[in-house]
Amino acid sequence: MVTRATKAANPGMEVVHAEAQVAEDLPEAERGTLGQAVYERIKDDIFEFRMAPGQRYSEQELANRLGVSRTPLRFALHVLAREGYLDRVGGHAGWLVKPFDLAYYEDLYDFRTQIELIAVRRLCAMDPAPDLSELCAFWRVPKRARVMDGKTVAREDEKLHSTLVALAGNREMLRTHTDLTERIRIIRRLDFIEPGRIRAAFDEHDKILGALLARKAVEAEILVNAHIGASRAEIRHITLHRLSLAAQQGAQAGAQALAS
Repeated sequence: MVTRATKAANPGMEVVHAEAQVAEDLPEAERGTLGQAVYERIKDDIFEFRMAPGQRYSEQELANRLGVSRTPLRFALHVLAREGYLDRVGGHAGWLVKPFDLAYYEDLYDFRTQIELIAVRRLCAMDPAPDLSELCAFWRVPKRARVMDGKTVAREDEKLHSTLVALAGNREMLRTHTDLTERIRIIRRLDFIEPGRIRAAFDEHDKILGALLARKAVEAEILVNAHIGASRAEIRHITLHRLSLAAQQGAQAGAQALAS
């Protein structure tokens, strides 16, 4: 747990105040770049559960932790609040990492599934057939040629699902799917931690693309539904485990802070 620090206990506060003056002297574009960098760092901490759901932080604590001034920090915090990851609490300078609501993500997954089922149905009915060659070049390869890096596979997985919806040709459906993808990204990335799930993703996407190429709409829908269902089950298991670990670590940190 992040604890309050004084200048005597934390020399990093001197850096914060010095950087605040530097930030004010920077051109607006550079201040925006710094704010974006802070945003990415905090978001990554939230995604990796280093900033646990339900945990409260002050702006000063976060500024000390990240070694930045309040100006780029506030930019980052307000963007993350708009995206639904943080809430302002306890006055002007307090922030809360939103508690994790698995039911909310289950609803988003249901919505996303329905959009993708409509998309594959449309793709199979298109004349001429859509070009899936770029997707096949990554997913339909021999096992020895498969990429096993989790981050790369997560990025390509998101690209595949988004591309299928885009090729279906409905802009509003794509806009909604893009929004859903952004909202569930915090947990979807957990599906590609274990090598077994990465191998399964290749197998499942290979079959989905094969059904689309063969224009077998019913088979493609069944495969998409099963693929997303397997992903949901794995993510739910990992998320609950991560939340449990984060709670234990938070309790230990709190006990250590009280003891000191």
